Amino acid sequence: MKRYLESALLACKGGLMIASACTLVLLPMKGVAAVTSESASDKTITLPWVLEKTLLSNPQLQSFPYELRVSEALTLQAGITPNPKLSVELENLLGTGDKQGVENAEVSLGLSQLIELGDKRQRRIDFAHASKRQSLAEYELLRLEVLSQATLSYYQLLRFQALLEWNQQGIQIEQKALKAIELRAKAGAVAKADVTKMALRLMRARSAQQQLEGDIQVAKQRLAANWAGEAHFDRAEGELASLTELPSAADVLNAIETAPQYLQLLSVERLMYAKRRVEESKAQYDITLGMGIRSYDGFDDAALMFNFSMPIPLSNPNQGNILAAKANESLAMEQQKLVRGQLKLTLLEVHQSMVNSARQAELLQKELQPLAQRLLKETELAYQTGQANVLQLADAQSELQNIKRELIEAKTAVYLQKLELERITGQSMSAAHQRQLSHSFLNTEPMMAQENH
Repeated sequence: MKRYLESALLACKGGLMIASACTLVLLPMKGVAAVTSESASDKTITLPWVLEKTLLSNPQLQSFPYELRVSEALTLQAGITPNPKLSVELENLLGTGDKQGVENAEVSLGLSQLIELGDKRQRRIDFAHASKRQSLAEYELLRLEVLSQATLSYYQLLRFQALLEWNQQGIQIEQKALKAIELRAKAGAVAKADVTKMALRLMRARSAQQQLEGDIQVAKQRLAANWAGEAHFDRAEGELASLTELPSAADVLNAIETAPQYLQLLSVERLMYAKRRVEESKAQYDITLGMGIRSYDGFDDAALMFNFSMPIPLSNPNQGNILAAKANESLAMEQQKLVRGQLKLTLLEVHQSMVNSARQAELLQKELQPLAQRLLKETELAYQTGQANVLQLADAQSELQNIKRELIEAKTAVYLQKLELERITGQSMSAAHQRQLSHSFLNTEPMMAQENH
């Protein structure tokens, strides 16, 4: 727990992390300590517990500390200045004739220093910092993707749990109907074929129950795979309740400015800008200054010597790299415009789908389901008095069960589409969160944490 909070707060305090990502990263803080112990005892897990477990153990996130160390090392390397050079030169040594031996040797001892011009060192440091921010932006984008995938797996498990309960309710209804038909068959009021038909429907429901139980086991394993573990739990806490408040289209579009994908492209632009500045600084030639001592006539006489050197600026040897850096910077800016337009269209499409699914769920729950329940009751009474046959009773049961199934799927669609909006924008899309967002990111409620999970 401590290691998780430290890693999350480190990026937030450094000012290098997406603001909305900070909100999502600190999701489990309000309830993690409590739910962890509960989950371990009663084998029921919660969404905050899943997100914490995923953040700590997901294989895709484990390499970040090492990548951060690499970035810090490269920043250190960028600030290193050139070391001075020591040179020793011997002339007229071990020759012939007058130059025989070392009596006429000339020894030069020099010390020189390369002086970088054009603010090269600072440009390298700026580029290293931009690279580090780019790595952090990419990591936060990955972190949001991982958390979204874990939440998606959690909702899928809730969906299968709801379908299992739905099917169990259908089994109970059909068991009750079968008993009633058997009683009427003993009295000779219905044919044995009616009993067989209802028994067949009951067996089909039990077969579907077995299939759903298997699907739940698969969903558990898929959820546990988010933290590279095994499914040592029985069920996920919560249900797919109807969402009373949905974000407006305006709220969704306002979140484009803080969308992780968009901010990641902004960091790419800053990186390309820093790269161009580095290449431009290389166009400024460096100079080398040196001084030393030279001895003459077998070390009897000595004199000071000074040295200065620099390239002759006949042309810019780095002009190709500068043009390439400018082109990459322009490309990053153009990609921002394209992604911004694509994000707008995608968010509007997902938002409209979410609204449609929410309307469908409301219609099913408030109008169609009550009608189907009334139809089933009326058909049961009619069947008991001989005014309806077994096919009509079975159709009434199927009608109610189908509506309940459609309601589960519609609610699931709302949650998944809302999750997709949050994945794209990196923000919670609850209406309460959107009201608080105008004041401060730090006061936002955790994503989905207030939605009966």
